Amino acid sequence: MLAGCASDPIEQDDRGRPLSMRSTSRGAVGLGVVPHEHPELWPFEVSSPRVVVHYRSADERAAAEESLGYVERAWQVQIDQGGAPPPLDDHGVAGPDGRFDVYIWRGMDEPYVYGVAPDDTTWYDDWSTAMVLDPWGYYGGAQHEHNVFHELRHASQATNDWWDHPHIFEAEATLWEVTYYGVEHSQVVWEDYQDHPEWTLFRDDGYRTWYMYGGSLFLLYLRDRVFGGDLAFSNAMWQRCRNAPGADVHPALNDPDFADALADLLAAQGTSLFDEIVGFARARWYTGARADGSLPGGAVLPEVAHATYARGAGAARTRYSVSPQLLGTSYVVVERAATDPAALWVSLATTSAAARFVVQTVGGGDADARLDLAAGPAQVSFGSGRSITLAVTALPADGAFDPDLVDTAPMSASLTLSTAP
Repeated sequence: MLAGCASDPIEQDDRGRPLSMRSTSRGAVGLGVVPHEHPELWPFEVSSPRVVVHYRSADERAAAEESLGYVERAWQVQIDQGGAPPPLDDHGVAGPDGRFDVYIWRGMDEPYVYGVAPDDTTWYDDWSTAMVLDPWGYYGGAQHEHNVFHELRHASQATNDWWDHPHIFEAEATLWEVTYYGVEHSQVVWEDYQDHPEWTLFRDDGYRTWYMYGGSLFLLYLRDRVFGGDLAFSNAMWQRCRNAPGADVHPALNDPDFADALADLLAAQGTSLFDEIVGFARARWYTGARADGSLPGGAVLPEVAHATYARGAGAARTRYSVSPQLLGTSYVVVERAATDPAALWVSLATTSAAARFVVQTVGGGDADARLDLAAGPAQVSFGSGRSITLAVTALPADGAFDPDLVDTAPMSASLTLSTAP
């Protein structure tokens, strides 16, 4: 988690600093405290040549040393080996010098990274940061190590852009986390994400669910499908996100944003953001018991949510409505009636001027297909089975997309299934 982005659940001041924190069990730290502004509350420290861990009482030393080890391990993987930029030198604004500062805060419960100071030597909106950890809290214990890993990635993100869309901060940090620790350790994240395929792909839901973290699944798909399994594309994405200060005041000033950056990187690989979103909608079906290697760790991922539509016996023509948000996908399992032929005709109609819809058949392996409905109905075959699955994805009608400005309005369409064109 990070403090300093527009939709973070922690209330902030105009410098991206937390205004309201939970009181700790020791009672001295309460509302309005920014850790580095109160060094007297963290009088102890353990350190390395690049990290200082501050703690509040002598009996917390073991937790501080453990946390220092985890930060150093994450630093080695992400920065020394993975080529990510290190956290910016804060020139002693926090802590005794420019090393990266970590504050152990018993009772805070949630780990986070917050902005310390903007870097005024560059034209773009980069910030030095500090980390807050609670090794005893809900996200401590067995989860402490990989949460430290996640939080250090936020500190690295801030070296390029500290005010992009909230979704990408959590999704991209989770991308690094699950690459190192494995897809299987984040089941609660995948459950929330797979439960909402109709939501806009880059939705900021204000941390009400794990959806933003689950957005790493799309980035994992890009990593393996487009970028040869290499995470370097995500470092390049953040470099391309650089923009002048002001996005914290008005989202329209966040340009270029992560979607622009991804579009450029994908174009260099001969593909596009929208084409990969459509491909991801297809791959996302192959999870759980249907896993076929389309997504990394697909067998341990929950199956994506879908609706089931059973056609009535003797019906020549029936209609089913879908309403995905922009860049969302509705999955519909169509069950044919006993009286239906082995193939039906599919057509689509919409009153949503803002969207164009892509309809695919999925679940048939090599038979998966993108239906061309522009010229009229397309025929789909059930073969010897009783059902087919349609994935309906809403894309921007004009080809333009800004994740900071898109809303969550449903894009309505209706599918017509008939025995004759």
